[in-house]
Amino acid sequence: MSDKNAGHQTSRFVVLVTMLGVFAAAPLRAVSPDIATTTRKVVLEKSGAGYRWKLTEAPVPAVGDRQVLIRVHAVGLNRGDLSMLEPDSDNERVGRVAASDAAGEVIAVGKQVKGIRKGARVTNTFFENWTDGRFSGERLAHAYGWTADGVLADYIALESTDVVPIPDELSYEEAATLPTAGVTAWNAVAGHRDIHPGDVVLVQGTGGVSTFATQFAAALGAHVIVTSSSDEKLLRVKGLGASEGINYKREPAWSERVLQLTKGHGADLVVDVGGTDTLDQSVRTLADAGTLSIVGGLSGYDGSISAWGLLKKAANAQSVFVGSRADYLRMNTFIVAHRLHPVIERVFPLEQYDEALKTLAAGNFIGKIVLTL
Repeated sequence: MSDKNAGHQTSRFVVLVTMLGVFAAAPLRAVSPDIATTTRKVVLEKSGAGYRWKLTEAPVPAVGDRQVLIRVHAVGLNRGDLSMLEPDSDNERVGRVAASDAAGEVIAVGKQVKGIRKGARVTNTFFENWTDGRFSGERLAHAYGWTADGVLADYIALESTDVVPIPDELSYEEAATLPTAGVTAWNAVAGHRDIHPGDVVLVQGTGGVSTFATQFAAALGAHVIVTSSSDEKLLRVKGLGASEGINYKREPAWSERVLQLTKGHGADLVVDVGGTDTLDQSVRTLADAGTLSIVGGLSGYDGSISAWGLLKKAANAQSVFVGSRADYLRMNTFIVAHRLHPVIERVFPLEQYDEALKTLAAGNFIGKIVLTL
């Protein structure tokens, strides 16, 4: 990607030294005698016009020559896990394994896998086999827990190109929040433009992506403004580095408030998660030469963006669809360097998956919801 700062460019070459110590040893290919013969997994089944989840049991997957077998310890939940239960026009989701973000331990490796050892702590990537480079629409057919089988199981087999080492500083629960929300926020904030100390970054909301975006922007020295409908949440994100908060229920014209707070400058970067209901105000909020990062559509994905609103400011709009394995590694290097820890609201055991989904749907939290297996 273009316009990386020097730290990002350098991290392409040092990340294997700084992050992949757990992968450095020659691979150990012996299969542990402690591996079970069966695995629990959560799959989708039809329920009326939509879907529901079902806990099933299946044989532990065989490990291909270029795959690793992972014992899953934690799974991070995303709003996509709720959308997969919504009505669909066909039955393609029936039998699909749920969830996209897992953290666990490598317990066996295929005979052609190099550089990954048994015992390594890893997470998966969001997309299958996107190691680096530009996004391609073909990747949409290979997203864990969405268009491909997910990771909500005791044991999963992944291609070696789809695993990422967990920093020593993070727990399994913390690491399970990273594959979707963390990488999305990283690319929304730091993946496409330089953020300089003092730049104004506007972040909408306090969910997983938004909380990571707040942490990353604050660590880069930005002046972070967060919008939320809850004064309590706004107070909590100030503890993560946010400088100011705007309650959009009390101030529905929040773009005007941003301009007031910045003395007319506006936001150098806006992280938009709202979609239809927020895009217009997001554009009005932008500073000259600002950037609008579109990462979500909580109110729908079909909103309009004012061309003149962008042109008159020489601003630009970019979409962010998670990211590659290389993006993930750069993010992890940044997390370690700045001693950041993901924000987890609650951790549920797998047996309380229903309650975890209800908590996720209610939205009365900041950061992430995590399952433990």
